[in-house]
Amino acid sequence: MSKDYMADGSLTEKWKYRFSFYDEHGFPGFWGASPEYKQALKGLNTRQKIIIRTNVIAFFFSWVYLFVLGLWKKAIVVLFLAIFSLIFGYMIGYNVFGFIIAAYVSYNTNRWFSPGIGGYQR
Repeated sequence: MSKDYMADGSLTEKWKYRFSFYDEHGFPGFWGASPEYKQALKGLNTRQKIIIRTNVIAFFFSWVYLFVLGLWKKAIVVLFLAIFSLIFGYMIGYNVFGFIIAAYVSYNTNRWFSPGIGGYQR
């Protein structure tokens, strides 16, 4: 990952903090995080852990927020998943799937928007 994001004036300090943390300690993988990442995460306070691991705005505004970030392909997929989950949840009488999709988006938006993963490109 390059440090070009530090000179980008359109990024907030929160995103720069996330990117620098990922730059130093790596990303959590699909099957689990590296020991270095886990150790660095243990050294953070609760607020910093929330900033690094989740995205609260993405939880509440999932596909709209992805469009705003410029991740329109992922936003379209999330929108279709949300519509499908509403229909499926209505059919079986169990509407928790919308919350599951929102949680998935809030947890992964930081990775999708990070440089070097195919998200943030300027």
